[in-house]
Amino acid sequence: MTVGWRQDLAIGVASIDAQHRELFARIAAFEVALEHAEPIAVSETFGFLRAYAATHFADEEALMRETAYPGLEDHVAQHREFAARLDALVRDLQESGRRAFVGLRAKNWITVWLLDHVGVTDQALGAHLRVARGAAVAVARAGVRR
Repeated sequence: MTVGWRQDLAIGVASIDAQHRELFARIAAFEVALEHAEPIAVSETFGFLRAYAATHFADEEALMRETAYPGLEDHVAQHREFAARLDALVRDLQESGRRAFVGLRAKNWITVWLLDHVGVTDQALGAHLRVARGAAVAVARAGVRR
């Protein structure tokens, strides 16, 4: 399954959407590295995903806290589950050295997770953020009219 960014995955927050586009681009590059049996690129992708996911998740979680997102706990739990599973895959890769096998497992799992998380869970966050922004704009406009 090839994964690629689609505009319908945008949540309406430029910084988060840019991060999502980068994640999708990296997964596409990961697929190419697997197809060409490039072990260094496979390992580098795992390193990137660990670091980038931590940064991206922290950014999303900050937005959720700032706007009192009601789905915060479930969303954070999904982030933690992703990080734990990615760490387990990295350990498996390091212990077994089976880059192609572990890489293929990782690609399949990450593709499904990313499409589901961004396409469903993050869409709910985007809807909440649009409402929160609308309320903030309305309050600001009301303050200007006084």
